[in-house]
Amino acid sequence: MAHKFMIELKAELNSPERKKLFNPRFALKSLGVTSGMYVADVGCGTGFFTFPLSRIVGEEGKVFAIDISPHMLKDVRRLIQKEKLKNVRVILSKENKIPLESKKVDFCLLASVVHELENPKLFFKELKRILKNNGKLGIIEWKKIPSPLGPPLKERISLLEMEKIIKQNKLKIEKIIGLGKYNYGLVASFPNQFLK
Repeated sequence: MAHKFMIELKAELNSPERKKLFNPRFALKSLGVTSGMYVADVGCGTGFFTFPLSRIVGEEGKVFAIDISPHMLKDVRRLIQKEKLKNVRVILSKENKIPLESKKVDFCLLASVVHELENPKLFFKELKRILKNNGKLGIIEWKKIPSPLGPPLKERISLLEMEKIIKQNKLKIEKIIGLGKYNYGLVASFPNQFLK
C-alpha cells in the first residue's frame, strides 16, 4: 500500500521553508500553465500550488482544487475566503474517481502525488477522462536525494523510474525541467487522446 502524506504534518506544505526551496509560480509557468486554462490541481493538499494557479489562469480560467482529504480541503476553503478567490472550486475526491465531467480540463497538475498512488494505471486512466483533447499533465516530484523536507527517500521516484511509469501508462513525455535543488518536473500527454 502506498504511503499517504500524514495530516499531522500539513503545516509543512505551506511552510516558509518549502517556499524557500521551491518557487511555485516559476514551476507552474515552466510546466506551461497559462492564462485562461482550466486546471485540475489533483492532490492539492493545503493549496501550495492552488493559489499561484488561481493567479496565473486569471478570471477567464478555473482551478479545481482536488484532494481525498477533507482536512486538507478545509484549509484550502479558508484561504479561498481570505484571498476572495472567485476562480477556484474545491472538490473532495476518491483517488481514482474524480467528480468532474469528462473533457473538462486543459491541464492536470500532480505535485508530489505520483509517489503516493495506490494504482497508477487506474489513476492515469481517470486523468485521461477529465482532460480535454490535447490536454497536458504536469508532474512535480522530489529527486531521490536527501533533502530538508519531502517524503522518505525510499518512497521517492527517480526521474528514470518516473519515465518508466509514464511509458507504462501510455503517456508521452514532452518536456523535463529542473525545479531547484530537490525537485524535478515534467510535462506529459496522451498521444492517442482522440481515441478511447
